[in-house]
Amino acid sequence: MASRKVPGDVLGMDAVMDSLEAIIEVCEGKGIDTDRLILDPAIGKWVPEKDPIYDFETFDRFERLQLFGKPVLAALSRKSFIGEVLNKSADERLYGSLAATAIAVHKGAHIIRTHDVAATTDAVRIAEAIRGRQPVVEEKGFEVSVLDITNPDDAALVMKNIGVTETGSTIMKNKTVNRVLRISNITTTEALIIKQEILARGGDAALERDAVSHEAEWTDVIVMGTLLQVRRLADKLECQARNLPLISKLIKDTLKQESDVEYRYMKKT
Repeated sequence: MASRKVPGDVLGMDAVMDSLEAIIEVCEGKGIDTDRLILDPAIGKWVPEKDPIYDFETFDRFERLQLFGKPVLAALSRKSFIGEVLNKSADERLYGSLAATAIAVHKGAHIIRTHDVAATTDAVRIAEAIRGRQPVVEEKGFEVSVLDITNPDDAALVMKNIGVTETGSTIMKNKTVNRVLRISNITTTEALIIKQEILARGGDAALERDAVSHEAEWTDVIVMGTLLQVRRLADKLECQARNLPLISKLIKDTLKQESDVEYRYMKKT
């Protein structure tokens, strides 16, 4: 189970990933066969300070656990985060548990702990039928597979597992994750500057045809690039003229929101 000092005390998916990685390393160091491990991301209120939003994030990012290449247990039946959302007691949480089960299985859970076996089995079968397989081709001893990586730290973990140095994985991890941003209501001149700057960093940008020919005064722009390229774009825009310093700030703030658990999962009031 993902833990640091006491069982289940990790808060947030990054902490879950770090904890499980450390546990696997300890097992390897003690000669334990890690192929026999089952990973538990510690869903539920194991410690008083664990707010339900941390469980929400775990489910939303559950597919990250597949990168360890080991079976993952989702012990979620009737858990407190379900009661928090539905305002129902433990014995009234069947449907909430089934919804959470379907999400977990669809995102890669291999084992489900449940109080309601028959109903949960139906939910699992539907989720498994809907869940697609990752592309992988093997031939003559060679294999090519597609990695579903949306977090730079996960990329670093995969690199580490194939023997890349810590320094190398730290340098390269932000090159593995792409971002597509929409920047709205800017002048054509600002959009063209953004396009020029992201092109200079290896990315690209799309804007309406009339903006390219300066026939339109205002436009939206779609910026695409690796996380590293987008961050470097924001740094460059920070010292430009017009509204580009503000756009730089908005880009940086938007990227920060991706890892802001309270922003992403706190109930809207």
